[in-house]
Amino acid sequence: MESIAQGVAQRVIDLVIEALDMNALIARIDLNVVLGRVDLNQVVDRVDLNEVLDRVDLNEVLDRVDLNQILDRLDVNRLMARVDVNQIVSQVDIEALVKNTDLGALMASSTSTLATEAVDLGRSHAVSMDDALARWVSKIRRNHTEQAEPPELPNAPEES
Repeated sequence: MESIAQGVAQRVIDLVIEALDMNALIARIDLNVVLGRVDLNQVVDRVDLNEVLDRVDLNEVLDRVDLNQILDRLDVNRLMARVDVNQIVSQVDIEALVKNTDLGALMASSTSTLATEAVDLGRSHAVSMDDALARWVSKIRRNHTEQAEPPELPNAPEES
């Protein structure tokens, strides 16, 4: 008899559920009352965060990130204080760096700069020596002028 009552009760419940307009029923429910009865800690404890994270598209999340806003909040001095420059330099492949550097062009550039400076220095000294020699010759000739005229060039064309 009990099994017949259970069967009848189950059939009545199924008929009632089929007859109900679920949208109308849900519209009548006060969700604040329902949520007030829910223990959120229990719900969170039942959530598998790894499974949730597996569903997250990180590229989509990163597309929403404003890097300029993050950089504005970044304390660069504090960050640089944590950087071990010696470790970074120790990882640099100096041989590869030298190999990829155009040393010929670098040497030519520095050599031409050095040569230009040497020529300029030589010219400057030559002018100074020329002035000193002219004063010396002037004193020997007993010409007491402060600055002697530069010597005449041999076979210089005459001015007209």
